[in-house]
Amino acid sequence: MKAPLANLRAFEAAARLLSFTLAAEELHLSQSAVSQQIKQLEDRLGFPLFTRLTRRLELNDAGLRLYETVRRSLQEIDRTVDELREGTMTGAVTVSVGSSFAANWLIPRLGDLAAECPGIDLGVRPSDVLIDLRAEPDVDIAVRFGQVGGRGIVSRPLGDESVFAVCSPSLLEGAEPPRNLSDLAGFPLLHNEASERERGAAGDWRNWLAALGAEGAVDVESGPRFPRSDLLVRAAVLGQGVALAWDTMVANELRDGRLVKVFAGRYETSNCYYAFCTEEAHARPKVRAVFDWLVRQSG
Repeated sequence: MKAPLANLRAFEAAARLLSFTLAAEELHLSQSAVSQQIKQLEDRLGFPLFTRLTRRLELNDAGLRLYETVRRSLQEIDRTVDELREGTMTGAVTVSVGSSFAANWLIPRLGDLAAECPGIDLGVRPSDVLIDLRAEPDVDIAVRFGQVGGRGIVSRPLGDESVFAVCSPSLLEGAEPPRNLSDLAGFPLLHNEASERERGAAGDWRNWLAALGAEGAVDVESGPRFPRSDLLVRAAVLGQGVALAWDTMVANELRDGRLVKVFAGRYETSNCYYAFCTEEAHARPKVRAVFDWLVRQSG
């Protein structure tokens, strides 16, 4: 080649920034290395590309003409490489999830994802606010409580949810286990402030009791309050009281015995977690693989 790719990338950065120093910072090279790359390119071409002034750098006519061609060509190369990379089952996939869902459900399952999709690096971005995927191009998939749809969006439920009371086995030691809702009066209740802020949320003690036809059976005003469900779960595991939880929230704790269901009372909710992504993202093999994995894990 008359102009090696490394020379052209150094030239493009220096021409765009009009600074060897700034180009070196962008390319993670030394300033002298960038200067040497430009000199090699000029020597190969047989003519200068810059006018080197005392305090600044300027492109001459030849440099300006070459810059426009190199800029377009490098952009096309990078675009093609990205497209080829997106069509493979390797690389990064970024998932935006609520902080509690990430801690309680997603992170404990990452080993399963690594076994099923060994070439995919999952990026977990905790966020508890609703997300517009078209305004967040660096996010591939989002998981939120409640259905999210719309034009050009692929959305799947992550299982059905029901809300039930749980506590640590240690809380029941030396005490008569509650056999009905009124027996809960003898135990401290843990409150999820996030659920209490949602009108009609089944994770709120008042709404849960009402849904089971036992409104007023227990004093729901007392007891510690927690701003996030992962903190609520932690307090329950430590034996600090009885909490309301749902399947995706405490599946691991129930499986390994750190939490137990207090009794059979449970309320089937009309809502659950959903995974969603744009149709364009879903068409990429690695994104679709993670999306389908999320759905299978929920089952």
